[in-house]
Amino acid sequence: MLRFDHLPSDFNPMFLFLGEKQDLAALANLLRSFAASPRPLDVSEQVAGARSRTTLQLVPAEGDDFGMKRDRDGFRWALNSWQAEKIAERIDLLTPTNRKSGSDIIELGVEGEIPVKISLGEFTDDFLVQRF
Repeated sequence: MLRFDHLPSDFNPMFLFLGEKQDLAALANLLRSFAASPRPLDVSEQVAGARSRTTLQLVPAEGDDFGMKRDRDGFRWALNSWQAEKIAERIDLLTPTNRKSGSDIIELGVEGEIPVKISLGEFTDDFLVQRF
């Protein structure tokens, strides 16, 4: 199950994606699909079994307005096709069969963006899952 959410902090805020290899592969595939045909996508609707307490829209970048940012309805990750493809390639590096854990932090170098951490095997399965 792909899990994702914003982790607010005064010193190190980030947007965190957690999952097993197949979950991260699904995220990479979503980014590749977006790269081939940029259009607004709701990550929870596009990745089967994804769980989050917030909404995340993958949206085509307009001009130089890139990166993960908060918006009125949750969060938006604005990327162009090249960026989406390169991020998918970086996620692929986390998913070889011999790899047990690891992470990567994605930053596009724009003012006000929230760093995105993509993590394999570094958190328990219930981390970021809301309990009822």
